[in-house]
Amino acid sequence: MDKTNQLLALLKTSYTSILTTNLVGIYLHGSYVMGCFNPAVSDLDYLVVVNSPLSNKAKASIMHVTLEKLWPLSPAKGLEFHILLKQDLSTFSEPVPFDFHFSKMHYQEYLREPAKYINQMHGTDPDLTAHLMIVNQYGQVLTGEPIAEVFAPVPAQAYLKSILYDVGNADTTIINQPMYTILNLCRALAFKNEHLVTSKSSGGEWALATLSPKWRPLIKLALNEYQSGNGRVSEYQAVELKAFAGYMLKRLVN
Repeated sequence: MDKTNQLLALLKTSYTSILTTNLVGIYLHGSYVMGCFNPAVSDLDYLVVVNSPLSNKAKASIMHVTLEKLWPLSPAKGLEFHILLKQDLSTFSEPVPFDFHFSKMHYQEYLREPAKYINQMHGTDPDLTAHLMIVNQYGQVLTGEPIAEVFAPVPAQAYLKSILYDVGNADTTIINQPMYTILNLCRALAFKNEHLVTSKSSGGEWALATLSPKWRPLIKLALNEYQSGNGRVSEYQAVELKAFAGYMLKRLVN
C-alpha cells in the first residue's frame, strides 16, 4: 500500500473514531479525483460533513490526528479540509458556511495558538462554491452517504463567480505565483466559454488547444512545472506574464 492509500485509510478510520454517529461522510475533491494528483506537488483536498457543530474538544482531536498521524503521510502541499454541516448543503446558498477549516497555509498559525485557532476558525469561504462543484462533478466518497444525497447542485453562475474571484488579482499574483495563476486563468476561461469544469492540468491542456499559439510556450511552461514539480519563477518573463494576465482577464470579464 503506497503512502496515499495509507493516508486515506487512516483518515477514514481516525475521523470516524472521533466523530462517531455525528459523521455524515468524508468526500474527496481536488486534483486527487480529477486525474492530476502528484504527491510531489499536490495537496489532498477533502470535505467532512457532520450532522451538528463540533465541540472544541472534537476539533482538537481532529487536529491532533491530522498533524500527528496524517501529516507524515501527506503529499508535498499537505492536507486541506473543511468541516461542513449537512443542513447547510441540502440547498445551495452563498456564502457557504463552514464549522472548521485547516490547510498547510494555517500550519504555523495553529502551532502558535492552537486553542485560539480552534475557537476562531469558522465562518464562510468563497472557495467552497468551487469545491462543492468539484465534489458534485468528480467527488469520491471515502466513507458515508452518497454525494447526491448530501450535496445540492451548484448553479453555473455561482461557480463562475467563485473561480473569477480566485483570479481577480491575477495581474499581480501572476508575477510571484505564475504557474498557479496561469492555470487558474485557463480553467476559468474554459468554464466561461464552454462550461467545462476542469482541473488546473486539464484547464491548461484546453487552453493549449484553444488559445492563440503565441501563448503556448507560457502555458506549456506552467503545465510542465505543475505536472513535474520542477520549475522556478525566474524561468518566466514578467512582461509576458503581465500580458497574458491582461489578455485573460479581459476575456473573462467581457
